[in-house]
Amino acid sequence: MKRVLFVAISVFLLAGCPSMLPQQPPVPVEPVTPTEPVEPPQPIEPPIEVVPTPPKITSINWNAAVTPLIREMAVTGDLEAGKLIVVDNVKNNSGGNIQSVNATNTIIESVNSISALQTVPYTQMISARKALGLSGEDSLGLRSAAIGLARYLKADYILFSTVDGKKDNRVISMQLMSVSSGEILWNGRHKVE
Repeated sequence: MKRVLFVAISVFLLAGCPSMLPQQPPVPVEPVTPTEPVEPPQPIEPPIEVVPTPPKITSINWNAAVTPLIREMAVTGDLEAGKLIVVDNVKNNSGGNIQSVNATNTIIESVNSISALQTVPYTQMISARKALGLSGEDSLGLRSAAIGLARYLKADYILFSTVDGKKDNRVISMQLMSVSSGEILWNGRHKVE
């Protein structure tokens, strides 16, 4: 029983003793004064790129400029009816923007409707240019290349056209050449409006 009594007293003693843990001094609290709120930095926006204004393409009445020239060419005494003619793309030497494709198409239409000559079909021109390694849209700058193309197509004549001058004073010049001899058969100029 001594043992039971000893155990009971030990339990009471141990239960009554406060456990002594080392105590830490309280953390000092310093008052904080409020500051102005800091705004987050704004994202940097890329600068706005100004899109350049495209060049102004003026509308040109090609029919009014080309028709009188083709009428003049049609009455040239050296032309034989029913012969083939190659119409070269209009070359722009004016320094401005012109619709040279429209001009070339107008020339082809005028030749077909006014003169007794027949133009080489567009599809034949494109395939011949490819066969000879020439670009489809380029004007044939060298007369020798143009004559070579016309001979390849078995054409009899070739018509060159050039637009010269400035915006308000443009002139279209045309020159008709014989493919077989290289002789210039006709020249003409007309103001482009």
